[in-house]
Amino acid sequence: MNSVDSVLIDLTQLPLERTGVGIYAVNYVQRLREQAGEAHLSFLVLDDDAALIRDVRAIPNATAIVLKASLFRRFLFRVLLEQLIMPVLAITRGIGATHSLHYSFPLLSFGRFKRIVTVCDMSFFLFPELHVPAKRVFFQFFIRRLPKVEGLLFISESTMHDFMRFFPHCEAQRCVIPLGADLARLQAAADARMIEELRQRFQLDRFILYVGTIEPRKNILGLVKAFERCAPNHPELKLVIAGKLGWDYDSLLAYIDASPVRERIVLTGYVDEAEKHALLKSALLFTYVSFYEGFGLPVLEGMAAGVPTITSNISSMPEVAGKGAIQVDPNDVGQIADAMQSLLADAQARAELAERGRVQSRAFTWESTTAISLDFYRRLLGRREAAARLGQLNE
Repeated sequence: MNSVDSVLIDLTQLPLERTGVGIYAVNYVQRLREQAGEAHLSFLVLDDDAALIRDVRAIPNATAIVLKASLFRRFLFRVLLEQLIMPVLAITRGIGATHSLHYSFPLLSFGRFKRIVTVCDMSFFLFPELHVPAKRVFFQFFIRRLPKVEGLLFISESTMHDFMRFFPHCEAQRCVIPLGADLARLQAAADARMIEELRQRFQLDRFILYVGTIEPRKNILGLVKAFERCAPNHPELKLVIAGKLGWDYDSLLAYIDASPVRERIVLTGYVDEAEKHALLKSALLFTYVSFYEGFGLPVLEGMAAGVPTITSNISSMPEVAGKGAIQVDPNDVGQIADAMQSLLADAQARAELAERGRVQSRAFTWESTTAISLDFYRRLLGRREAAARLGQLNE
């Protein structure tokens, strides 16, 4: 990959509190330090994200283009960046392709560079009612135009299948890049002081854990109702809901406040990676019974950490979980509760499921995600080079 065929990767969409696409992006950037080789990569990054800037600058041959967060964390300036500044940078610097990690992308390339977009899920079309209206309109607008870009990366086979259901005539070059887990870190023991600090802060002993954003799609209400059914048989057990508030959570919080086991439901708020690791290593069970996921990264992290895991039997989650987690119908509270009860009552079953989860998690690494992505860059830009050579021959 020569300088003419370099790639400009947009990291300005990432929030400072990492979830979902943020975790994907950070791990991708970190693995590029070892895997980028001679690739010429440029990155757009905001100046309030010191850790990300540091990771980018550690990549050989990489260029960090640092922009003011005070401007470009504002919606209108973000649109300006994406639709005007990115194309200008790509054209003036001889960039071969741009890579946008979260749906939206430069609509115009003037035939001068290719556009690659990572598609994280199709919930904006499958479950539009589960999104804030403004976001739904914005992202549906861009997703409808994805068939016109040159390259699409999907984080699961399920997501690509869902996309092709809506856009069967898409001509973009496509590739599935399953996400990964930091296996070494997740399998290692958590910091004992962090575990103790969290236990003291939230008065934890035996607990079931959920980690993720608090929003309707995650089916936290179904999880709480299932816990209510289990709670009488396990008076010492708590349910820990770890994650930041997303949207449309008022009815859920009201339900929790009125729950007969309210004192045993712990809402931690956002947890960083170290805190999440400590909670995973301390949990009796990990539950993630979402209505829909493009990949289901928390499921993979739960299995990798060696926690007996319960997840949903729909969308991408079976693809990730395999035989490493119990799969249930997320619409059936009874199934969720029965899965909890069976594991809570049987230590041997928990140990066997935890081991199957660890084995399953080994199939998903960030190193593989990165290698597939780099290969996709080379193949997409190789087509560009071949077309250019053919044009020269025909002149």
